[in-house]
Amino acid sequence: MIIMGLDPGTTGGISIVETQQNKLPQIIFAKKMPIVSLYGKKIVDTKKLHESLNNFKIDISIIEKVHAMPRQGVTSSFQFGRSFGALETLAYLLSQRVDYVAPAVWKKYLGVGASKKDSLDMARLKFGDNEIWNKITNDGIAEASLLVLYWVSKFKN
Repeated sequence: MIIMGLDPGTTGGISIVETQQNKLPQIIFAKKMPIVSLYGKKIVDTKKLHESLNNFKIDISIIEKVHAMPRQGVTSSFQFGRSFGALETLAYLLSQRVDYVAPAVWKKYLGVGASKKDSLDMARLKFGDNEIWNKITNDGIAEASLLVLYWVSKFKN
């Protein structure tokens, strides 16, 4: 089974994990969220993302279920929603099924703390030592990978 995890937002990440019976899940694709500047605003580069993902036959996409934050500005909220919607659309186009998981749910289940380092450390523990986990800005990739791990351990028969 091929499962894609999506950590939305301009600092998020994408991870595609392959699961096979009696084998540990393996990351087969990992990428920081590709960003393009449009009218002075950073948005997800869906064209680049689609080109990167189009060759995968994705069974399920897991998207972190996010919402606007208190005291977040209107412009920031709109930009974040725009990024989320772009990823959501891409997931529906490329996957047979799409599920959503709130950060508090998957982080509690896996025992992941709130910091970027916590996500990177847990990804290193669960997926093995990899140079990806050495860069703090790859926390979005770590969270996307851990979303998949949560879904696999919680829902896959």
